[in-house]
Amino acid sequence: MQVDKTSFTPLYKQLFFIICQQIQNGSLPLGSQLPTQKEIARAYNVSLIVVKQAWSELINAGIISSQRGSGSVVCSVPEGVSYGHTFRGITRDLQDASVAIENRILEIAPRRARDAQADGLSLPAQHHYLYISRIRCLNNRPFNHEKIYLDLSFFPDLQLTPQALEHTSLYSLLNVTSDSAIEKVEAILPSADLCEKLQIAANKPL
Repeated sequence: MQVDKTSFTPLYKQLFFIICQQIQNGSLPLGSQLPTQKEIARAYNVSLIVVKQAWSELINAGIISSQRGSGSVVCSVPEGVSYGHTFRGITRDLQDASVAIENRILEIAPRRARDAQADGLSLPAQHHYLYISRIRCLNNRPFNHEKIYLDLSFFPDLQLTPQALEHTSLYSLLNVTSDSAIEKVEAILPSADLCEKLQIAANKPL
């Protein structure tokens, strides 16, 4: 994996995520010594300043420790990056638990990276994306609103219909599995739009 210099995501953040993924998949196991910062800079064709910024993030997150003269060592698995877990999606998990889930498709449309940025994602600027907005319901009650951006460079001939998405797991339709993810969790108060979509009060935290 290499950094994408056309992405909206800063290079040091991309490098941070790459190191996290290498720890997650066992390429850099706990207790192992990382390459030197100069070696990392050469390997990923970035400046030493970028590497130092990524190192600072990793140290502040408690993922690596670094001492002058002895190098840097992996000391924890990053939070938000699963270790040895397969992400199958809500639909598959609830089906296995014999719980019926309903998908209400609100929108399927082509989008650009700038649209994803407005939704808090930093994606390669030159790529094209398929955007999916949907509500997930249990017992006819909405409990989840999803905004999904699919990179069409991975699925060049992709065609999805609302009918297919209403009844089938997205992972199954794409015929893929995900072995890692970076997740951000925060508590918020819903916007007026979310209140309408999820049928909840404005003072109900999410």
